[in-house]
Amino acid sequence: MKLSGKVALVTGSGSGIGRAIALLFAKEGASVATNARHLETAEKTAEEIRQLGGRAIAIRADVGDADDVDMMVDRVVKELGGIHILVNCAGVPGENVPTEVSSVEHWDNVVRIMLRGTYLCSRRAGQWMISHRTGKILNISSIVGLVGFPTRASYGPAKAGINNLTQVLAIEWAKYGINVNCIAPGYIVTPLDEEYIKSGKLNLPLIEKRIPMGFRAKPDDIAKASLFLVSDDARYITGVTLPVDGGWLAYGDVSAK
Repeated sequence: MKLSGKVALVTGSGSGIGRAIALLFAKEGASVATNARHLETAEKTAEEIRQLGGRAIAIRADVGDADDVDMMVDRVVKELGGIHILVNCAGVPGENVPTEVSSVEHWDNVVRIMLRGTYLCSRRAGQWMISHRTGKILNISSIVGLVGFPTRASYGPAKAGINNLTQVLAIEWAKYGINVNCIAPGYIVTPLDEEYIKSGKLNLPLIEKRIPMGFRAKPDDIAKASLFLVSDDARYITGVTLPVDGGWLAYGDVSAK
């Protein structure tokens, strides 16, 4: 198993990509701390891990709150024995409206949860990792943070900030044996996207036509890429933002179809 003896904290692991990552890491031998803003969702994933024979604890914490983050990391270290892996996956959906009519309050919340949350969790977990001269940090970004998506004036810049923070931390902490990387998922099969498709906010045939591989990823596809980046197989990779998007970003000539 690739993560035997490791302790992983996965924020935003009550559902979706975070849940898939937490479950796969547990299958690969890691003890896992699950996290969500609501304890019941974090506990649900933790219980799935226990049913698989793994070790897990669930922690309710708001990653945008510094005191909550300190409490969460302290609990992980105390109850599980360390924090070798941090996955920053907590997020909130973007507003998806024209910028001129967007909500300032919503913008503040998106940036607070995703960018500030990634900073706070990395900073606090990084303190333990630096003192032990080991660690893997993986941030979950988005292709929306790599190119311009209209009506994504909060979500896109927050994700772009995560991409840059990844590079900053990778450079600062390489000397301590800490790898910091990022994954930028493309379109994923999630309950939220399914709602958007049903409501007409997303055009599924158009999206799948735009993806060279012709289909959306599943959360497990992101989890498998995550496993690689936090394992010893990626020991010489740091500061990278890896698109997992079926070729979406590489596709320049949309007129070809």
